[in-house]
Amino acid sequence: MSDLAGKLKEWTGEARLPELIQHHYGIRLKEARPVGGILRLDSDQGVFVLKRVPVREDLRWNLLRELADYLPQSGEGLLTGPIRSKRGGVTVSGHHHRYVLLPWIRGEIRDLREGGRWEATARSLAGFHVATQGFSPSRSAASGLVHTGHWRRIWRDLSRQVHMFKLTANLSDEPSPVDQLWLRQCAYAEGMLETADRYFEKLGGDRTVVATRKGGEVCHCNIHRRNLIWGPEGRVRLIDWNRAVLDVRSRDLARLILYAYGRTGLYEPTTAILKAYQERAPLEEAEYALIYAQLLFPHRILRSLQRIYQEQKIPPHLAKGHLSSVMETEDRKEGLLREFPQLIHRDFNVSIPRVDWLEKRLSI
Repeated sequence: MSDLAGKLKEWTGEARLPELIQHHYGIRLKEARPVGGILRLDSDQGVFVLKRVPVREDLRWNLLRELADYLPQSGEGLLTGPIRSKRGGVTVSGHHHRYVLLPWIRGEIRDLREGGRWEATARSLAGFHVATQGFSPSRSAASGLVHTGHWRRIWRDLSRQVHMFKLTANLSDEPSPVDQLWLRQCAYAEGMLETADRYFEKLGGDRTVVATRKGGEVCHCNIHRRNLIWGPEGRVRLIDWNRAVLDVRSRDLARLILYAYGRTGLYEPTTAILKAYQERAPLEEAEYALIYAQLLFPHRILRSLQRIYQEQKIPPHLAKGHLSSVMETEDRKEGLLREFPQLIHRDFNVSIPRVDWLEKRLSI
């Protein structure tokens, strides 16, 4: 146990983590190892995951616990909730950090580009969204996590952040390489923010979002291959709920479509995803346009800027390369933005508003 305690102290800074786990959960640790940013814990009661809870993230884990209690016991909702401590808490405090304990999900990570896995992922996502219909969390658990009906405010808050990041770079006495890159590229980001905002207003804004709530109440918001665990018979389970919020399903669908296009450079996965999703949960016409509005919004650029300027999680010597890569990825997205309205009309017989400047650029 002393060797295990020493390794855990090296990984977490906690000198008495085995005792902490036993005290709060009644679990005796046998072995532990880091796996992709979490700790796998082998114990006398099975295998578990220990995750560090960032500051101010307790509420999200309370929300996920309430959601896990709400979802069908069959596991249809794909969510395995955090384990409550002996005192009923969802997170526990160590000397340096807070933690959440989760069951270990057996399975493997797979390449989504093979074997109809875009479709399988979409069907599983539809099952999750359907299972969250009618979910109404406590006010305390939902605090700050309700995005349904607040897209306009959230987007405009993010636009103000972009302006502040621009000022930060512009007012620097000695602009760094990433400052110089951002100042050259900021006009594009500002243009996409304005495009998304105008398009959203044309759709009816937040009233339209609220009208689609019956399709589901919760979004994962971070769907990619490493957050999908494939079990027997192709069953898919979502993991890593660190960005989950209360929002409509069009947001998750947009993220999955964008990820598929980024991984393949092809339009076919978009049709495959939307068709497979609707085998379980048909979409309303307005939802296609909401998906497009989410595609227009430059989420990845904003997340990159937050990590560089606000959270300072990207080392200065890597910041320029990081932002450059994100900008290139965002630029490649333009092909999907031009094609999406035509694809939706061709494959689903649904007409959504188009963006004039994208149409004109196509004809140049």
